[in-house]
Formats: sequence, C-alpha cells, structure tokens
Amino acid sequence: MAEPTSGVDAPLDVLSFGEALVDFFPDRKGVPLSEVDTFHRHLGGAPANVAVGLGRLGVRVGLMTLVGPDEFGRFVRDRLASEGVDTSGIGTHPRAKTGVTFVSVAAHGERSFLFFRHPSADQQITADDVDPARVVRARVLHLGSSTLSREPARGATRKALAAARAAGMLVSTDPNLRMHLWDDPEEARAMTRELVAGSDLVKVSEDELGPIVGVEEAVAGARALRALGAKLAIVTLGPRGSYYDGPAGAGTVPAAAEVDVVDSTGAGDAFVAGVLARLAPALRAGRGVADLDEAEVRAACALGNRMGACAVTRMGATAGLPPRGTVSVDDA
Repeated sequence: MAEPTSGVDAPLDVLSFGEALVDFFPDRKGVPLSEVDTFHRHLGGAPANVAVGLGRLGVRVGLMTLVGPDEFGRFVRDRLASEGVDTSGIGTHPRAKTGVTFVSVAAHGERSFLFFRHPSADQQITADDVDPARVVRARVLHLGSSTLSREPARGATRKALAAARAAGMLVSTDPNLRMHLWDDPEEARAMTRELVAGSDLVKVSEDELGPIVGVEEAVAGARALRALGAKLAIVTLGPRGSYYDGPAGAGTVPAAAEVDVVDSTGAGDAFVAGVLARLAPALRAGRGVADLDEAEVRAACALGNRMGACAVTRMGATAGLPPRGTVSVDDA
C-alpha cells in the first residue's frame, strides 16, 4: 500500500471499507449514453459516498481501499481529503487502474450503469493490504457486499471483519447488492446473508429484500434480517421514509418532505451516513445497538431520511448533500 497520509493512531468514529470510483454523469438526464457528448466527473463507490456524507456531518471518518497509479486515483484521494475523510487507509495498486463508471439517468431519476472495472484497483485489494491496527482505531466498520464477490478482495474483507469483531467494534453494512459483480447468484445470496448475520446494524433498500431474505415487504423483511443475526435492521422505503426493527422496538419514520428527484444515485449511501452520524455520540461513549432507546433509533432514521432526500436533488451521488457545518446531527 501507499504510505499513509495521517497517523495510524488517530481515532475515527467510522472506517468505511470498499470501492472508491470515478463516476461520469451526463450533463442532462433522460438521454441515452450513446447520445451524450458532455460528462461531469464525480466521486463514486458506495463506501466512498458514505464516507463523504459522514465527513459533511462532521464525523471522524476514514476509507480503506485501493486506487490505481493514475490521475483518477489522485482525484479520488484528493477529493476525499477535501471532504475531511482520513485517507491513510487508501493504498495504490501498482498496475490496476482506478475504476470508472458511466451513469445513465432516466427522466425521473432512475439510473443505470456502464462499468469499466476489469478488474479495477479496488477489486484487487488483498489481505496483506489490510492493517488490523488501522481497522481497530475506529469505533465502527462499515462495508458492503461488493468486495466479497471475488478474490482477492474477499479475503481482504474477511480480514477487516475479523479484526473489527475481535476488537468489539460495531459492524455496519449496507449490502448494496450488485448482481453483475457475481458469477453465481446463489453465492451472492449466501455470502450477503453471511454478512448480514455478522453485522450489528444492517440497512437494505426495499427492493433488496427479495434477493437477500426472500420476502419483499418491509416489516417481514426486517424481521427476517434480524432472524439472520442483525441486531438493528433498517429498510429504506424511498419517498415513504424508512422502517426499523431493533431491540428497542419497530416502526416507520416517514420522509421529512417531498422532493423532486433529479438523480437517485447515492440516496442509500447518504441515508447510512445520516444514521451513523446521529448514532456516533452514543457509540463514542461505548454504547452498542442493544443500548439504544427507540427515540435514538427514530432520530437516526430521521436524519438518514433527510440526507437521502438531499442526495437525490442533484446529479451525482454526493453533490446534493448539505455542505459541512450546515446540518447538526442533533436536529433530527
């Protein structure tokens, strides 16, 4: 890995683990990629988006991944640093390029992706790239399922998870299931369920419930996630808000306000950032999911709803997020 850019002993609230990419968005929506002449560059990758959202909310956050030895890798590293994200866990692969994605945005904000990752640097992270000492300086490890889709990233992910669990860290996951990354759909389901089973906090979107737990309704889906082993399960419901099920109770937190959806990319990542930011003070104090009261969980979902709503108002996963210092985590 590259030399660290900050001290390994600096404490973090959250370490986000996984892909950091460059997303190219068209200058207008509702146009097929074959007809787009102008694209705008944005930071992308779900774990990186979560890290940016947390940085905007003033949370001490870092990212662990690999980028390529190229100008896009420099862009990823510089953009994260400018957002207040600790980049000491970002290494540089000697050969693989930084991943690139072209995003097509439909008229009502739905998106599709054209990936150039064959494989990209983030997919080439190995267990040797994971320093347990760097993992355990955080209170929370957050990750998705993409790095479990194939080796060597699968081994790296398992090493990070093992270090976190051995240290008593809280494990947070948004599986963010991307079936195109997997050779075998059944393996994708099995490994995602294994990830859920070993996580304290699990957030899934409503349309992921079917592939993961075999039901499509939020109440039954959250119950099924908890039956697998998740301590706190949260299902995002788009414009209807979110549903939670945990030790303190279960219920729906409605969306704060209706917004015009420009681009839905990154909405779930923004939601996760809001939840983790709202819970950070409690987690900092050594409390776990089982120690949270229902009011705290509802407040976390409310801030998640708010951040998700902001994310969809502009093109790009993080462009619509409130600037750093403009949102208090206590407002929700």
